[in-house]
Amino acid sequence: MPASALTESVGTAVTAGTEALLAHRRDDGAFVFGAHHASPLNTAGALTALHFADPEGSAEAIERGVTWLCETQRDDGGWAMRGVPTEPLTTALAAAALHLLAPRRAASAVHAARARFDELGGSGAVPEPAMTALIRQFHTFAGLPHEGAQRRLPLELLLFPGLSRRLLSLRLPIYASQALAQSAHRRRGPAGRVLDRLARPRALAIIHDAYEREGATGGFSTDPWLTGLICLGLARSGQAPDLVRAAARWLRSAANPDGSWDLMPLDVTWTNFATAALIEAGHAEDPQLIGTREMLHRHQQPEPFDALGCPAGYWGFSSPRSWPMALETAESSAILLKLPGGADDRHVRAGLAWLTATQDAAGSWSLAVRNSKPGGFGPCPQMTAKVVGALLDSGAGADDPRVAKAVRWLLGRQRPDGSFEAMWYRGGTPGTAAALEALSRAGRTGEHHRAAARARDWLLRTRHPDGSWSTGEGTRPGTVEETAWALRGLLAAGLSPADPAPAAAARWLVDAQRADGGWTPGPVNEYVRGCARYADDGIAAGLALRALAHYRSAEAAEAIGTTGPTTGAPGTGAPGTGAPGTGEGGRK
Repeated sequence: MPASALTESVGTAVTAGTEALLAHRRDDGAFVFGAHHASPLNTAGALTALHFADPEGSAEAIERGVTWLCETQRDDGGWAMRGVPTEPLTTALAAAALHLLAPRRAASAVHAARARFDELGGSGAVPEPAMTALIRQFHTFAGLPHEGAQRRLPLELLLFPGLSRRLLSLRLPIYASQALAQSAHRRRGPAGRVLDRLARPRALAIIHDAYEREGATGGFSTDPWLTGLICLGLARSGQAPDLVRAAARWLRSAANPDGSWDLMPLDVTWTNFATAALIEAGHAEDPQLIGTREMLHRHQQPEPFDALGCPAGYWGFSSPRSWPMALETAESSAILLKLPGGADDRHVRAGLAWLTATQDAAGSWSLAVRNSKPGGFGPCPQMTAKVVGALLDSGAGADDPRVAKAVRWLLGRQRPDGSFEAMWYRGGTPGTAAALEALSRAGRTGEHHRAAARARDWLLRTRHPDGSWSTGEGTRPGTVEETAWALRGLLAAGLSPADPAPAAAARWLVDAQRADGGWTPGPVNEYVRGCARYADDGIAAGLALRALAHYRSAEAAEAIGTTGPTTGAPGTGAPGTGAPGTGEGGRK
């Protein structure tokens, strides 16, 4: 496609993508992409919880759920969400739920599922220890064989609030309920029984805090998975029967008519991706976004989450009562800043204050709790880079202590091949693209510029011949999301839109656009890190539109002779210098 034709095609795609996104705007200002989010993992968890919490009152819901699981089992014997390859965790828990609830009716389904689970590598293919323990637990309930012994969950850990928060983060209420259940069924010596008695009120207080702050609806973070696990633990512990009843009612009310349970709603996440794209496409002052700004204001949390030790001022992923997320807080703050009145928006100030208060001592950001243990909810390069971007957008300079400390931490997290990790997206592309943008904007030294150059070169090395990106391993087909992340990162680093990599990526995204103006998502989003993924139309559409709109702006800027957003220091090999030996240089 000639350059002039590509420019025209990008403009057409941006217009169509904008119209498609705006069609998903709800009257309350939120952008919602809820179709096709039925989750076999959440369904298995909810069914198991209802069996222990209220089997008689939930008989109809359980029957529908069992039928749905049987009907949606794949030909290979396993389960996963739409657009996601079969997963061992989801398959194991679905098989356990069916064997527990309908052992005769679902016998052939369970047999096929167990065979598929073994083919996938069994528990050894599940990288998260907490999830392998959950498989053992569900298989024990169902009377199925499993590998290894069930590990003890020391209830007494909760007697140390700071330590338990850092170790468990958002898992804290789930751990509290599961440890309560275990303490009710495991034999302990005299000392152990004393510790359990001392810790039990603390465990119940943690769960009650989460329950009350959400309006005592019975749901936890509007998430069937979290609610199911907490309900299951409490039901088996014999504690807090009022909470068990409320959670069971909430689960029944959240079930779909076909018997399934959805992934949690992502109202704030969807709205952030859509609004960021629309702002990039030139719609910051569109009157339709006035309601969106107000929706984000309403969804900011005005009260602290005491159980987690989190101050007020954060955003979660869904409701005005969802749990704290640094990534959503950074993105919501940055978006509100770019909407009319953003410079004086008290919600922006509160969000940035929350991010400042929760920066890890090392300079990174964890998902929710400051100084969380490295791992699933701990320090994340992609999340840290996103917070750096929000701080820079707010007027903080590269020498701001928060920014400088975060950049130092990022340098230490770069892998030998030049890539960076993203905790909540698969592969190396999203983390590397985000870190590249942050280093390009905030880098001040030769070391910073060299790290940015290595990240840029990793992206250039790992693109597919058709112009797309995937995980960086070269074995999976390219996706809309990973291609959009890479395109935006390369442009932010100073590559010309006329260079082969950005031009090919833009062309690929244009060709991938559907007739309805949207894009088909890939299995890139982590629900349970490393264990359960999902594909999401709203995230894919927002990323693609934002990347193409950025490409269009970069082309326009280059046409009138303006420079890119940043330029590297001469002689460092930094992005923007067209350093020799990269194969595809910087701005021409």
